[in-house]
Amino acid sequence: MIKLTIIDKDFKNKMDQFIRKNDKQFKTVINDSTNQLAKRAKLNIRNQTMRSKVKSGNLIRRIQPSIFNNGLTGEVVSKASYSEAVEKGTRPHPISIRNKKVLAGPYRGRPAGWIVSKTSRAMGFATYGKRVPRHPGTKARPFMYPAWKYAVDYFGKQMEAVFK
Repeated sequence: MIKLTIIDKDFKNKMDQFIRKNDKQFKTVINDSTNQLAKRAKLNIRNQTMRSKVKSGNLIRRIQPSIFNNGLTGEVVSKASYSEAVEKGTRPHPISIRNKKVLAGPYRGRPAGWIVSKTSRAMGFATYGKRVPRHPGTKARPFMYPAWKYAVDYFGKQMEAVFK
């Protein structure tokens, strides 16, 4: 989150006067920009997962815009527990089972170089055992940062158009 703190009292007073004078238009621009950020983030995820094996839609549903501070602040948050892992990627790490007997998945989508038994391969599955000692990690698929860059640009253009 980006937070701006103004220490100069003259500038703060002038800014407060500007906001009071143009209150409705300023709030409209903030609302539109916040909604554009959320919309663009969801679109980025949809475009990245078009050919994905898993399409639950949870990550898209968990992106939520909110307006507060009497309409002067907009925020978009992705509340899915794995949002940061998708945005930034993950480093190599071990994987252990939790509630199953073995780790398994479709043979077709298995990671390259992982050893798969002939029996599970014949059934179309890839079983990996109780623990994968070194998962290769995942590459970053940023969805929020590009959306933020777009929204900042959108905000600037809206401000120019409204307050010429």
